[in-house]
Amino acid sequence: METAVYPDWSGLPEELVLMVMQALGIPDLLRAGAVCPSWRAAGANLRRARFPIADSSPCLLYSAAADDPDTATVYNPSTGAAFKVRLPAPPFRSRHVVGSGHGWVITADEESNLQVVNPLTGAQVDLPPAATIHNVRPSYDNQGRPIYNLFGDHASPVGRREFRTMYYYRAYLSCSPSAGNACFVLLVHREEGQISYARVGDGRWTHIRTATVLPPGCGYYSAAYNDKDGLFYLLTCDHSVYTLDLSTAPAVSAVSAAAAIRKIAKGVKGMFDPIAEATTYAQWGDLVLTPWGDILLVWRDKECRQLDSPVQVPAGFEHEVTRPFHEMYTQDILLYKVGVNVNGRKKLVEIGGTDLRGHALFLGFNASMCLSTKDFPLLKPSCAYLTDDSWESISLNMFGCRDVGTWNFETQTLEEMKPVDAWLNWPQPIWITPSLLS
Repeated sequence: METAVYPDWSGLPEELVLMVMQALGIPDLLRAGAVCPSWRAAGANLRRARFPIADSSPCLLYSAAADDPDTATVYNPSTGAAFKVRLPAPPFRSRHVVGSGHGWVITADEESNLQVVNPLTGAQVDLPPAATIHNVRPSYDNQGRPIYNLFGDHASPVGRREFRTMYYYRAYLSCSPSAGNACFVLLVHREEGQISYARVGDGRWTHIRTATVLPPGCGYYSAAYNDKDGLFYLLTCDHSVYTLDLSTAPAVSAVSAAAAIRKIAKGVKGMFDPIAEATTYAQWGDLVLTPWGDILLVWRDKECRQLDSPVQVPAGFEHEVTRPFHEMYTQDILLYKVGVNVNGRKKLVEIGGTDLRGHALFLGFNASMCLSTKDFPLLKPSCAYLTDDSWESISLNMFGCRDVGTWNFETQTLEEMKPVDAWLNWPQPIWITPSLLS
């Protein structure tokens, strides 16, 4: 009997392998790198050359019940496909997710220290410790357990693990952390929506003092980075929009915002106020920068409903869930854009779903996205793909049902999203745009 002869795939010219890899979707591209050492090297060269991957549509990153704690599921709603990735320590299921952008996810471990991790490549970078934030000090309680002392208007000691859900609002990246210290991380946090930043590689967080810029008691909700002008755009609790320029910021020191922050749009009086109308949880707004240059403000109007039975809470976490019978859900979404009034001043103007020009929004703890559905035919135009975005609801009920689905602006309804493997409620699912840059 003749011995079967198999082709020697390792002998293909690297230029040909690179051409093939550029045409592959992400799951196949990851598998291709495991064929042989030469293909693995070609995949590394592909990343170093920063070639675009074939499908860079947003994916939902989450933990599935059937997976081990180190594994995450990546689900692509534009294709219906899902694949698994294994993250480095600490286990993915032990992390708190506070942001994502450029294919990387910003998480907090059980000591409440922050990392940025690329789920596809496994690359991970530690950010400065929580203890280096200006109003945080590490300490121990009277039983010798490690805690953080939070200084401010509502100073209090907080357990190291609980600290992450009640202190961090959101975090944002200016670019891929693979750029090293050219990458800024902007952190929105307590008390009352303060902001701090760090470059990748910094040893501590730099606080931005805004007392001379914002009205008393007013803080920041959320942010967005504009790579066209190199500015962070910030949304405040009075519905105003500011810009923040960190291009000349010092690496490590406390800085004043007077020279770096500029107000570009004032909130509208009488505009729907989620904070004033919320009966249980504070609501949050998202800033979205569109491809055609508009600045959008998206408010999610949420309601709290009572559950018949409490959420299931793992042993040891009971004290971190204060409202086990409560569930938040989106009942409406309001859209505004920064417009110009008759006096030439910028203000927020209400718009509708048709003003999205056939684009889809991706909202949650991720850096907000506005993408053309022409590039991804299975995505629905004039819709918003949602994951949970409420820091406060997660801090009160970290294992509660997550607010995930597709909001249809035409029917004003939230449609279910059903990936192959259902998500767990912790860590909360988050949108990522997969990247192989590490």
